Amino acid sequence: MKLHFIDEPELEFGGAGRHIDIRHGLTEHGPLDCGLASSPQSIRVGVVGAAQDVERLRAWIDRCRSGVDAKKSKRTTLFVGFPGFNASGTLCDFVVDDRLVDVISGSDLRDIGEAEYAAFYAASIARFRQGAADLIEKANAGVVACLLPEAFVRRIDAPLTLETGPRSRRRSNKDDEGVWHDVFKAEAIQLARPVQVVRPAIYGGGVRRFTRDGTAVREMQDEATRAWNFFCALYYKSGGIPWRLARESTDLMTCYMGISFYHDPASKSLRTSVAQVFNERGEGMVVRGGPAVLDDQDRTPHLSPHDAERLLTQAVEAFRREHRTSPARLVCHKSSYFNEAELEACAATVKQLRLDAYDLLSLRPSRTRLYRSHTYPPLRGTAVIHSDGCLLYTQGSVDFYHCYPGLYAPRTLDVRLDHTEAGVIGLLTELLALTKMNWNSTELINLEPITLSAARSVGCILRHTPPGCATQSRFSFFM
Repeated sequence: MKLHFIDEPELEFGGAGRHIDIRHGLTEHGPLDCGLASSPQSIRVGVVGAAQDVERLRAWIDRCRSGVDAKKSKRTTLFVGFPGFNASGTLCDFVVDDRLVDVISGSDLRDIGEAEYAAFYAASIARFRQGAADLIEKANAGVVACLLPEAFVRRIDAPLTLETGPRSRRRSNKDDEGVWHDVFKAEAIQLARPVQVVRPAIYGGGVRRFTRDGTAVREMQDEATRAWNFFCALYYKSGGIPWRLARESTDLMTCYMGISFYHDPASKSLRTSVAQVFNERGEGMVVRGGPAVLDDQDRTPHLSPHDAERLLTQAVEAFRREHRTSPARLVCHKSSYFNEAELEACAATVKQLRLDAYDLLSLRPSRTRLYRSHTYPPLRGTAVIHSDGCLLYTQGSVDFYHCYPGLYAPRTLDVRLDHTEAGVIGLLTELLALTKMNWNSTELINLEPITLSAARSVGCILRHTPPGCATQSRFSFFM
């Protein structure tokens, strides 16, 4: 058993500039596609919501245009001011004119908000979807922000009383009808442009969410951080490329994919979530997998040899179609370990596809933790390499921040090296870098690499899509 520390991987930004932190990198160098003809110059943001919420969001966007000061703190590397956009800063301009607004009337809000549980879900999702579709079709919105009123947020987060009296029963958003966000995304997945679900805390601070007993949880993020996360997500959803993994000229062209699983309520079976395919730019494509089977011994899901071969082949073909070139290397992250049948199928498929190298890793959050003789938890990048694999701190204290940026005790990632051709340190460094490719988060706080976290998110949405429903293949539609 060996203890090893992995230096924070760099990301690449505009002008080939590099930095280990997303916000500092964008501030100093701009987005990766800065200056390219293909980069968004002005993004038309459609907005669906109550009149008061629309007004507050538009005012917040106007305020952010000239920049947002950093939170007052001695930790100047952790709290970074938002530089604004358009001529005043980075990214591009975000436009919300009157034609890009669909106001939900007060009567509609009352009717939807006061409906019983199932009717509330159906009516609220239908209203936001229709509003987004109209703005995309009639006003050419590049992305649509759907503003949830606080009353809707409370009903989505907190349990609902379905019956009155002493024997009343409660129902939460964890039941078979699913989480509102995922059901809505499944309904909106056929639209021509991506949508963004926005809670009031993003543009107004205040209540971030409600607990199951209805207690309000206040917003913890400072305004500048909220601006970073919100506008970077909109930029990526509109076709921009804010940053990418840093590549050397000698690095092989790599296809990264993640495999996870979900229960399909329609067929009542366990299905492969997706081969979530990325390149080093983070340009993601979704490839659906087939049914999975549970191992009789440890009850973990696996693919049949045929489905494993089919999934890898589809992933590489999708990469070729998207990037007009073949990858030389395949890296696959899976939420369950690779059994012998899967390993043999992957080896045969890689040989058939004529790839130069491939690495298969299974990843799971672990309860095993290290303890450090210091006020803060172990450093992000701390790794324990043992005979069966590795434990990696993808969350933890960050030297650059001089603190631990998270709210709870960080967990480790259990990394099993099912088949590897690259060096262990190189694979762990790659894993650490892939945790930075989450376009919804600009802080170094993510546990899983984007390959696996995206596969899980996509699976949560796909389980609510009707059988045979055609969906978008770009990951930006699932964010």
